[in-house]
Amino acid sequence: MSESCLVFDVSGDFAHFRKPETTSPAQTFGIPPRTTVAGMTAAILGLDRDSYYDTFSRESSRIAVQLRSPIRRISLGINILTTEGSSSKTKGARPGRFVTSQRQQNVFETLCDPEYRLYVSLDDERLMDKLEQYLVAGKSHYALSLGLSEHLATHDFQGRYEIQRGQGDAVVDSVIPGESLGIVPDSESRYVTERVPGFMRSTADGRVSDGFQTVTYERNGQSIEIRDINYAQVGGETVVFG
Repeated sequence: MSESCLVFDVSGDFAHFRKPETTSPAQTFGIPPRTTVAGMTAAILGLDRDSYYDTFSRESSRIAVQLRSPIRRISLGINILTTEGSSSKTKGARPGRFVTSQRQQNVFETLCDPEYRLYVSLDDERLMDKLEQYLVAGKSHYALSLGLSEHLATHDFQGRYEIQRGQGDAVVDSVIPGESLGIVPDSESRYVTERVPGFMRSTADGRVSDGFQTVTYERNGQSIEIRDINYAQVGGETVVFG
């Protein structure tokens, strides 16, 4: 198990991490789910779609997320092309062939000026070294986005740090995965709990969800005091990996 961790910030003008149970308006999680962080990291590395799920499995990876800006939501109308008749064998619908009706406007709940700090630790040292090289150079193999491809993002490398484990009471800077948490309430804090996709696995037809996580965070990005928890110190910050 790797005991070093790469830390980098991602930010953009907008973000949308769609809640799968919603339709219109399409609602968003306030933080990127673990599966999204895995996809963003894979985009930086240039890993093929559906090829990296084992790399980011429960056993071979550790991921934490810190909210770095207050949650602000707005609703945006986005024009969507109706693509009835297209299939997995076509490379996108083409006007006049698969576009069978007028553009349809859907309402998307959208996060404004989001910023997150990501903590990524992989057992694959080759990929860790490659990821560090990309982050140091400020590069990404594929365009980095926050949920939707329209919401482009940039990343800012913070460093590579050793993971120092701890157990007990702690003031945690990151999103906290888990249920029945011993949170010490703060009257000035606004806590949010969401159930988000945690893992994916490949299938013959593509991919499916392979487990969810319940996560808790403070909506303005404030730390949370919590009793009796397994935590880690990374670069002077206290996080809980999921």
